[in-house]
Amino acid sequence: MIAAIIIILSVIAVVMLLSPVNIRVNSARAGGKIDGFLSIGWIMFLLRYTLKDKKTEFLVLGRRVGGVGLTRKKHLEVKETKKSTKVKKSKKKSRIHLEEIFYLSRPLLRLFKDLIYSFRIKYFNIDITFGLEDPAYTGIITGFLHSILFSLRAPYTVYTINWNADFTRPVMEWDMKAEAAIIPIRILQHLVKFITNWQVLRSGLRIIRN
Repeated sequence: MIAAIIIILSVIAVVMLLSPVNIRVNSARAGGKIDGFLSIGWIMFLLRYTLKDKKTEFLVLGRRVGGVGLTRKKHLEVKETKKSTKVKKSKKKSRIHLEEIFYLSRPLLRLFKDLIYSFRIKYFNIDITFGLEDPAYTGIITGFLHSILFSLRAPYTVYTINWNADFTRPVMEWDMKAEAAIIPIRILQHLVKFITNWQVLRSGLRIIRN
């Protein structure tokens, strides 16, 4: 019986680690207002954050089971509490040697690079309308975009970037849709590789001792 339970749990764990996490971004700015959402979906779970209302929703099988809406007042209270807590801490304990940070910088950059390359971009589409106060500067930016991003204006590609220059007024508007996926086991592999790095272990022990 125990062996059967262990096998079932192991199969569930493997399925969860191999199931991709889908990240979707939908953002638009028009008339000085930003709207859209950011969602993270995994198996039957969905975490969704709306930019306009600044609310977070948690859904299971498409049904809302929880949500958080942080008001400005509560946000300020939390910020003040964190600030007072930091003041109470001893400066000697919170001090970290720059040498240890320098040793950790290289493994951290490698971890960041590995995580970025682990994502699979499904699509990235953005339409931008921009303009500066001086039309000459708008023209310079337009020429720069044409020189480096012209190939991304072609349709039917994973990356599609369109831009329109407005020489009559300062403006910044966009309409962006993007989706990416990552498999959790890849994140776990990179984290294990980072944690078991000798530089990270040595620097971590020195920081804890100090």
